[in-house]
Amino acid sequence: MSEKALDRKELFASAGRLGLAGCLCALGASRLLADEGTDTAPGAGTAARAVKRMEYSDLWVRRFMNVLDETLDREIRTKVMMANGRTCLREWLASENRKITPVAFEAWAEKVKARPPDSSLRVEGNVIYFQYDSSAETGSASPERVCLCPMVESKPAGLSRTYCQCSIGYVKEMHEQKFGRPVKVELLDSVLYGGARCKFKITVG
Repeated sequence: MSEKALDRKELFASAGRLGLAGCLCALGASRLLADEGTDTAPGAGTAARAVKRMEYSDLWVRRFMNVLDETLDREIRTKVMMANGRTCLREWLASENRKITPVAFEAWAEKVKARPPDSSLRVEGNVIYFQYDSSAETGSASPERVCLCPMVESKPAGLSRTYCQCSIGYVKEMHEQKFGRPVKVELLDSVLYGGARCKFKITVG
């Protein structure tokens, strides 16, 4: 990934001009770029359609989160979004045929403390301070201020903070699988709301 956040609209438009739909499929955009019918020619028209669909998805997510906020109490909507985050991790692991290898927290913490200081990870007692410095999709270093959720990487204006409960659920599931123990996760900072990175405080039970 480049240091500058990649604008999805520019990506789709460029793909249409250069005929790179196949490359975009490899990036997980095949559904966005799929022809809608025999009268939809590949190229610029398909790219324009992809942009429209992306704009609609931004609007849909923002609207849906507002509906959750207006119709469900805080406890329920938090539970729903965290459950979605936990499911997201499980399905990603299954799709990649991966498993998280459990480790004893104490042994893992000692190894972390023995490493050179790392801004993405710090352990104090039974508390982990963790932030995402790499892309969830590629594992490669990512620019600051880019949301790691592909659904909202464009950071649609007005998106409810409830959305970030999904990330809390994701991080909770990841660490509970890793340590085989319950953890409590607190979001300290979020890219969606102005932070350079998504930062978490994870208390291991």
